[in-house]
Amino acid sequence: MSTTIPTQIEKCKGAMLATAIGDALGWPNEPRSKNRIKKPKVNDFFVEWTRSCKNPRWHDERILPGEYSDDTQMTLSVARSIIAGDWERFLAEKELPFWLRYERGGGSALLKAARSISDKKVLLWQSQYNAKAYFSAGGNGATMRILPHVIASANKPDTEVLMLDVIKDTLISHGHPRAFLGATCYAFALDYLMRKDTVLEYGELVSAVIDGQQCWGASPNSDVFSKWNEAANRFAGFDYAQEWEKARNNMMRQLEFIKASLKKGLMLDDTKMLTVLECFGSVNGAGDVATLAAIYLASRYATNPTLGIKVPAFSFNADTDTIASITGGLLGMLCGTNWIPNEWKVVQDYDCLVLMAELLLSDNKKTNTKNGVMAVQSQNSDWKNSSIGKIRLVDIGHAPNGKHGVVQIKKWQTVLGQTFYTKNFHPFYNGLEQETKTDEQMRLDTIPMPAASDATPQTVVQQVTDVKNKKRTIETQQRNSKFMLDSRIIESLLEKPAFKTNITIGKVLRIVLAFIEKNENVADVAKRFDLNEEMVKLIKMCIK
Repeated sequence: MSTTIPTQIEKCKGAMLATAIGDALGWPNEPRSKNRIKKPKVNDFFVEWTRSCKNPRWHDERILPGEYSDDTQMTLSVARSIIAGDWERFLAEKELPFWLRYERGGGSALLKAARSISDKKVLLWQSQYNAKAYFSAGGNGATMRILPHVIASANKPDTEVLMLDVIKDTLISHGHPRAFLGATCYAFALDYLMRKDTVLEYGELVSAVIDGQQCWGASPNSDVFSKWNEAANRFAGFDYAQEWEKARNNMMRQLEFIKASLKKGLMLDDTKMLTVLECFGSVNGAGDVATLAAIYLASRYATNPTLGIKVPAFSFNADTDTIASITGGLLGMLCGTNWIPNEWKVVQDYDCLVLMAELLLSDNKKTNTKNGVMAVQSQNSDWKNSSIGKIRLVDIGHAPNGKHGVVQIKKWQTVLGQTFYTKNFHPFYNGLEQETKTDEQMRLDTIPMPAASDATPQTVVQQVTDVKNKKRTIETQQRNSKFMLDSRIIESLLEKPAFKTNITIGKVLRIVLAFIEKNENVADVAKRFDLNEEMVKLIKMCIK
């Protein structure tokens, strides 16, 4: 590696890119990724793989080489929120509810938080029904997304303000001290590397983090977070201040262990180190665990960032995507972009990630973004409005759902260049046969051909016609469906205590749409809207 110190803008671009690279490289190997290949191999490049998905119905999803998971999705969501201004509100009210439509591999705490905001318009800690579980959530779902706050603070030397923003971001979805301390410690390490303008000495990063514990280890300010602290003391089920100190002290012990271990140099065993740091244990998805692992790996491989990302990405049975992602964030922030191999430059949304870093660093984020958006919009006329800005349809594909129908997969692109996929289930009706994965918007040469003896041009045309007929049948049924209540159903609903306390007219209407437009099953709808299945069945009976 060259000893040339990258510029700050190169560091920030490198951090954004390496975050996505680590995510994409490690995602297929993550235990919860539902990769159809049970024993993935170690590679120097991105691979295509197949993921088993259950939403909106069971199907196999094709993941292209270099595509990333929710880690990078949420990093970009936070970046967009900061650029938009009033980031707390934009992230909670716009980005998180919309993210539910395209999330890939989201963790349970983040999904619960997004659904609570989308369905109930409240944060989890504000709900007495969900608060206890929220304060037990110590995962790394917040740690993985806070990089944009660090980049946006480049021209603001007050680290305490940065820590405040990281805590505000974390509490949207996670409430346990391990989640907060993982996020603040990671932010502190990123900020240190971003401002470092001399060569980083071996082990220096760990020492700097240890010395900065009073900054990143401070508990949420009681004046700023008075209502949140009150909820923590009321609903957590444990002494919150005591648990915070316990988690911080444990991190300090582990950091001292890392510092001492790094002195062994080439004698270090990464697997043993990651085992001691709990990366393979029952808490491998915790925020503090991911940050400690990333600090160790970034410290050891500061002069070999490629290997530094590969080690966690292929540490099977660990949280490979997140640890590789935040390790990449640290190494990218240290080394810039020149080290990135060509085969990793095909990572999903490379240009968008670079653009986001530039916009986050700019003094007038809104104006610069607006000018860029206008330039992009002038190149196409097919933009649609969404809660996160203009988006346009790029492609449409299908995945079969057995004999029941197909899952339509639409690929979209935001005006700032991020790509994402949304899905809808299309059932088969009236005995129509299960056919192709395509519709009239796809090219004929992507349609699976029948056996050679039957392969005639007429057969291919008929396949397209059948798909069109299915689509028209679905649309007709949706158009003709009606929601009708009678006195018997009304009385049955009113007898349910939850109907009086846990449901609104808006929620009922969203449930009706779920049945009419998406043909969802009762169990999935009941789970998503936090209702018992009997009540949901009663609502479904009203759809004629």
